[in-house]
Amino acid sequence: MYKLYIGNETYLSLKRAHEDIKELLKNENLEYISLDAEETESSKIIDLLSSQSLFNLPRLIFLKRLYKNKDRENLIPYILEFLKNNTPDNIIIWEDQKVSSATKYVKFFKTTNTLVEVNKMYKPAFIKFANELSKEYGLDMSREVLTLLCTYSNYDTQRLENNIKKLYLLELNKKIEEEDVKNIIVDTLEDDIWKLLDEMNKTEGQPLKILERILSQRVDPKYIFPMIARNMRLITMTKYLLDHHYKYSEIASIVGVPPFTVKTLVEASNKYDWDKIMNKYEKLCNLDYEIKIGKIDPKLGLTLFCTTI
Repeated sequence: MYKLYIGNETYLSLKRAHEDIKELLKNENLEYISLDAEETESSKIIDLLSSQSLFNLPRLIFLKRLYKNKDRENLIPYILEFLKNNTPDNIIIWEDQKVSSATKYVKFFKTTNTLVEVNKMYKPAFIKFANELSKEYGLDMSREVLTLLCTYSNYDTQRLENNIKKLYLLELNKKIEEEDVKNIIVDTLEDDIWKLLDEMNKTEGQPLKILERILSQRVDPKYIFPMIARNMRLITMTKYLLDHHYKYSEIASIVGVPPFTVKTLVEASNKYDWDKIMNKYEKLCNLDYEIKIGKIDPKLGLTLFCTTI
């Protein structure tokens, strides 16, 4: 048995590959081997395929990102030939991207009816998927609330599933209301603010993509500035305390955060020097003031903050 999973809906395609693997391992006595082909030398992959099981068992080999292997021009034809020869091994290949159907690689799996292509869904199909997933978790919500959940999840399957899991773990034991959805999004928004700052700090970062994702959740731009300011304040305080040799437990107490979040703050603060912190603060304060007096549109102000630092 062999299959190729491709498509631009990488979270779902990987999930389906894992479901197939789980089913095979449940029903058969197999030796399981997982390899990231992007990071593995082609010679090692070839050696693995040409060797026998250490336990004299049929094998289940999971190859990830084969198309990203630097020697794919030679490796992929070898694997296709290997599969043609009716190998007793089970081979599941997963790509974290859409691969052209014109390639011999994809054509082989298509002609043998072993291609699983999972692409992003249009909104009506996504809402239907969200409805089915919420029912799997035993959640009850109206069409309007479900659509709001999809919007707040940015029509992203992984974010949607994470948000549904959050609602499930709340054990509300009632019909999910709009307020319940808004409450769980606060944590997601907090994560995105950290990602936004992180992207802004990279030489070739893409903060506007994160900002677009945040704004697509219908978050008021005026609400985002205080959250950015809070995170910058936490970074500044942590950096100051680190410079003065405070312990992690002391930092948690002074800054006022749970001890398990200090490591994240330390990692974030280490990415900044004091000049960069002061520059960010100055621009943030100036833009915040201009927004409050109506001199600049909040969304434009956020865009400027993300792109001029």
